[in-house]
Parts: sequence; structure tokens; C-alpha cells
Amino acid sequence: MSTPAISFAPAPAVLSKQWDASQDPTFAFAKLQRDVCLVQLVGQSSVDPSGTPLLDIHVFRHEFVSMFRYSYSARVHPLELRVLEPLDDHAVRYEPDNGSVFLAKDLMAHLRRILDASSMFSRIGRRTVPSRQR
Repeated sequence: MSTPAISFAPAPAVLSKQWDASQDPTFAFAKLQRDVCLVQLVGQSSVDPSGTPLLDIHVFRHEFVSMFRYSYSARVHPLELRVLEPLDDHAVRYEPDNGSVFLAKDLMAHLRRILDASSMFSRIGRRTVPSRQR
């Protein structure tokens, strides 16, 4: 059985590396469904009916300033998860005993920019042009 590679959003060469399920768990900013969130890419656990390996992830919710807390685990199809940016392990402090993750200031600033851009695109997508009546 082959390990799936998660697709990354178009990015500079430094961010275009691939993560596959055989690697150690890593944190990333990712788009899951329509939400940008902090996820931990854990690995693959099973195969869907079409034979595609499913990915296990942990999703973390924002708690306070640069602190995130474990929210839930999910098993997703690789196409349901779009990794926006894998995070450098040196800029992430994970405390597995209480499920807390702390991000460096520069990562929080970068996340704010990602969220601002994401909300701008979703507002543009929701706008409709009123039809003219004669």
C-alpha cells in the first residue's frame, strides 16, 4: 500500500516540500472544509472504498493569543485537506499531556494574514451582482 502525499497550496519553493504519512507527525496551517485551522498531520490509518488511503489528523482550536488546544481527531480523504503551510518544529511548542500548542509570534502574524486573505476571498465569493430590471 502506498503512502499518500498531501497536496500543498501553491507556494514558494521552501514550502513546496511534500509530507507523507510515513513521516513523524508535524503541525501545519491547513484548510479543512472551508476553515483555516491548525492541524497535526499524524499519518494514515485505513483505506476508503475506492482504495485511497485516509489520513489521520488532530485539529486544534485557538484558545488565547498564541495558544491552541486539542479539539478533535479526524480521518480525512487527502482531497479534503489542503495544507497551506507546514510549520517549522522549532517555532511550535507542543505539550501532549494537556493538548496545548504554542506558536511563535511570527507564525501567529502569518496565520492572521492567511485568515484575512481567506475571509476576503470568501466575501468575494458570496457577493452577487444584482440583476438589472427594465
